[in-house]
Amino acid sequence: MRAWALPLLRCLECWSAALESAATGLRCPACGTTYTLKNGVVDFLHKPHPTIVREREAVHRIDREAGAPPDWMRDVLGRLNRDALTGEDLASSAHIRAISESRAQVLALLEQEPLTPGSTVLELGADVGWASSVLLDAGCRVIATDITDHLLLAADRESPNLCRLLADMNRVPLADSTVDVVFAASSVHHSWDLALTFREIARVLKPGGAVYLCGEPLPSLLRYVTGGSFGHEERAIGINETWTRRDVWLNHCRAAGLDPRIVFPDLSDRQLRERLRKRRLPGFVSGLLRPMMSTLQVSVHLRADKAG
Repeated sequence: MRAWALPLLRCLECWSAALESAATGLRCPACGTTYTLKNGVVDFLHKPHPTIVREREAVHRIDREAGAPPDWMRDVLGRLNRDALTGEDLASSAHIRAISESRAQVLALLEQEPLTPGSTVLELGADVGWASSVLLDAGCRVIATDITDHLLLAADRESPNLCRLLADMNRVPLADSTVDVVFAASSVHHSWDLALTFREIARVLKPGGAVYLCGEPLPSLLRYVTGGSFGHEERAIGINETWTRRDVWLNHCRAAGLDPRIVFPDLSDRQLRERLRKRRLPGFVSGLLRPMMSTLQVSVHLRADKAG
């Protein structure tokens, strides 16, 4: 357990913030609840919500069926961090290709709106830790949370500035006003209660803090009406994919006391043409679509600030 993170944590049973290190993990001296530590990850999935149980089981079942060796995945993540992914890496998995594209978008966003070095960041839905590495490279301390054992694969798991917790984004084991930034990449739409998630984000943010939600599906009304099949296959196997209108996201954000702003991914002409090619549409259509991107774009970046 990272010494710098320990004072920030709280007990989910009695809400005491005075957790102590114990032989097997962390212990609350107020109520005696213990949170186990395994391979550097503390388990705060305390009395998990049924949706969390289903999604966790589904993800781990997918992992078993895929049969990808953990050592191979760690090697791939190491190459990702060095911008050295091979063609074989990209061809091996749709998940790896998605991570690579998401990482490029996050790097572009943080170049435009950089994080302050030394910031403490709560990362929601950290998965295998690819974004944790980006945040660490930006000079931040990172509390990475996820509901799956993917946290064990983090390439920078030995970093003294990375603390990993199994935790629900709707029951964050942090005291109030403890982090400078909340960050998530394509994960908050898995929340079983989006309004509660935003309230938790606002609660743990310090005054003047910011939240970056990257690559989330925030459909405009037009795309919401025409995209009703989104996530159907995932939900069928237990993944909590949600398809929520953009205005609902923004209203939940404001209701939690945050000031939101949509930041769209800066798709290059090449990227846009490539997406059109995959849909068997001619390249010249990109010129027609460019003025309408704010309406058509679904996977978008949302930044929100908490008043100082």
